[in-house]
Parts: sequence; structure tokens; C-alpha cells
Amino acid sequence: MDYEAALAYIEAFIDYERSPDFSRQARLYNLDRISLLLNQLGNPHDKLKVIHIAGSKGKGSTAALIASVLTHAGYKTGLFTSPHLITPRERCRIDGELISEIEIARCVENIKPAIEAVSASEFGPVSFFEIYTALAFTYFADEATDFAVIEVGLGGRLDATNVVSPVTTVITPIGLEHTAILGETYAEIAAEKAEIIKDGCPLALAPQYPDARAVIERVANERNALIVEVKSHGADCQSIRCLVKDDDKVPVAQQFDVETDTESYSQLTIPLLGYHQYVNATTAIAAIECLKQTGYAIPKASVYAGFRNVEWHGRIQTIRSAPLVVLDGAHSPAAMEVLCSTLRECFRYDQAIFIVSLMKDKNLIAIGDVLSKTADTVLTTQVFDNPRVMPAEAIQYAWSSIGPSVTAYPNPEDAIVKALASASPTDLICITGSLYLVGQAFKIFKSSSNRLHRTARKIKKEKERF
Repeated sequence: MDYEAALAYIEAFIDYERSPDFSRQARLYNLDRISLLLNQLGNPHDKLKVIHIAGSKGKGSTAALIASVLTHAGYKTGLFTSPHLITPRERCRIDGELISEIEIARCVENIKPAIEAVSASEFGPVSFFEIYTALAFTYFADEATDFAVIEVGLGGRLDATNVVSPVTTVITPIGLEHTAILGETYAEIAAEKAEIIKDGCPLALAPQYPDARAVIERVANERNALIVEVKSHGADCQSIRCLVKDDDKVPVAQQFDVETDTESYSQLTIPLLGYHQYVNATTAIAAIECLKQTGYAIPKASVYAGFRNVEWHGRIQTIRSAPLVVLDGAHSPAAMEVLCSTLRECFRYDQAIFIVSLMKDKNLIAIGDVLSKTADTVLTTQVFDNPRVMPAEAIQYAWSSIGPSVTAYPNPEDAIVKALASASPTDLICITGSLYLVGQAFKIFKSSSNRLHRTARKIKKEKERF
């Protein structure tokens, strides 16, 4: 089996991330299939020292920061996240290096007999995500990683990753997301996510809404799990955070000070923008504190180096200047609010042009209301080959009265060309609404950059003639 054959094999299984009936299908989640699958593979997850991360916002960024610190501390560290932006190889990496095509093919070949056996059992076919979870656990165990940083896919209680016995758990900020599956209140959603907390295992906790925090504290107390937190200052506390800019005066990082019960950090730097990333960074430090209290050596210098060198794409990431082009995967009203406030805080621009694609299960009206306060122009689009995607015309129709000009361009490349053609050098173009769109935008800019600019210039010249 080669790499392409391995991917085709995995993609033949149901992918809840792309299911058009996502909410109903997700209710079929359980741990029986993944437990049986891993048992047939020799329970590779039991060989790993896992940092298990759940939450509504910032899971991936927090996971990437923790993994980077552990790598710089000299530990061989695996990182499992989802979804991917460009290649499935992004889901599984060790010390920052993506799993190779050869290793994916080898792992799939090795676990295929177990997949077939479990799929034929009373528990039914395994899912796309369960296969990648088993693949990651197998790969990390085969490579004898010192740690494995594992991001929950959805929720916590019934997520395929929740078979691990972690050395530390982490819960990032909880919001109202996937309410058809996880519950309609902060308390209900927190109850699902708190199920990653294990007996006697310390918990690194991000700031939470009171109702969510109360649930998490109750579960942690019942399970004798020590809660470790790092105080996060308010978003307007600029004395704590300052921007780092490049030669073109474009923000590329932020610096801040952090104090824990045992350590003081001055001018920590992360190449991730926004107050929410500051919160993610302090949550990552809380996780590092948990590990240190458990007896693992993590030098202060490795925190500085790990933060400074972390790579996590598609989160308020600038990929072009004049006009500024920023990519971000915000896909909920709360995340869009954070994105818009960060754009206003960090960048200087005249007009804001948003290119947006959304999934059918998102709160379309609420997201549009948030955008209307920042966007001057909105171009709606849709990513390819994903039945969960809302048609560009449907978003345009729903947002026809929100305020800014809204136009549908179903092809993302057409939307990008139009935005580049209409933008002045002092404008900002933000591509957002879905990590799938962010990934597609990366591909478009990488493979078609010259054509994009030629076409945009041609359109501009034609407009000037008339």
C-alpha cells in the first residue's frame, strides 16, 4: 500500500467532520469501537504519556504550544490534532515534523486487519477519525515518544481519544458550540468536556464562564484532580501584552509577562496574535506546571524557546501585505468576535474585505451580525467536496440585510481574485469561517499566486478604463 492508496482507504470510511447530517450522526459516537480496535492493536495508547486537551476554543493552539515546549525541553513529543489544513499528515507529527507519506502507508497497512475485523463486528464500521486516532497512537508508540499531546476531536466524553490514561489534562475556554450534540448550555457542554478529567490526574484549566467552571470544579473534586491555573489579565490590559512588528510594521508576534506559583516569566513571545492566544499561552503554562509538579524536568529556557518557535498556521496569520491578507479559521459567533476585535487591535487598514465560507451547522445569523460591525464588504464562498458546506448563495441571502455589501462567489479562487482586484494597498482581506477554507486558500495562494495577481491586475485595469 502506498500513500495515496492509504488515504483512499481511510477516506472510504464515514467522516463525521464532513457529514451533511453531522448532528444526528455524531450522536452515534461511542468508545466501544475504538477500544476494540486499539485492543486488537495491542493498546498502543497505554504506552504513551498523554497530555489530553479538550475545550471549545484554542485546543489546537494550546496543544501546539505545549508540544513545542516539551520538544525544546529535550523530550520526543508527538502531537495529534484535527482537522488538517492542507495535508492529512498535519494531524500527526513528532517534534514538529509531519508524519511522512511512507509512515502513513506503513501504519495503515499494519492496522488495516484490525480495522476490517472491528468494522465487521457488532459495533459496526469504524470512522475516519477513529482510524486516524488509532494511527496516531500506533505511530507514537512505535516511535517511543516521551510524550503525546492529544487534542480531542469533539466534546470529550465520547470522543475517540478519551480512552487514554493521561499524565495531565487540559480544558481550554468553553463556548456554545455543537449544541445539537453536546448540549445547549455552558453547564451541559462543560459536563461533556469534563469527562476527560481522570482520577488523581492534574487539570490545567483556562478561564471559564461561571456555569462551565462550576461543573468542571465539581468533577475535578470528585476525582481528586488538582486544578492548576495561571491568572489571565483582561483583554484591555496592554501593560501585560505588547505587539512585535516586522520591518513593514505588520504585527507578527506578541509579548507578555506571566507569573505562576513557582515561576516568573518576563517577555514571553509567541508568533500568534490576539488576547485569546495569550489565554491559550497561559493555559499551556498551567499544563507545564502540572507536569513539573508531577516530577518532569522542564527548564524555564525551554518555555521561552518553545513559545517563540511554535508553528501553528491559519490562526490570524498574515500571508501577504499591501493589501494585507489574513487567514483565520473562526467558525462561531464567539470566535468571529475574537477575530474581528483582534484585527481592529493589531492592524491598521482602511477597508475590511471578508471572504467567508461556513458549514451548515453554524449559527449563520449570529456570525453575520458580528461581521456587520467590522466588514465593509463580504464575499461569500464555499469550499470544495464537502457536503457539510453551506452554499455561497444561501449565506448571501441570509446576510442580504446585515449592512455591508454581500456578494456570492461559489469558487474560492474567484472570490480571492475579486477581493484582490477591489482592494487598495491599504485595505485588509480576511479569509475566514472555516479551517477548510483556510486550507484551500493556502493552496490557492501557493499554487496560483502569479495567476491570482495577474488576473486581479487585469480586472483593476478594466475597472479603471470605465
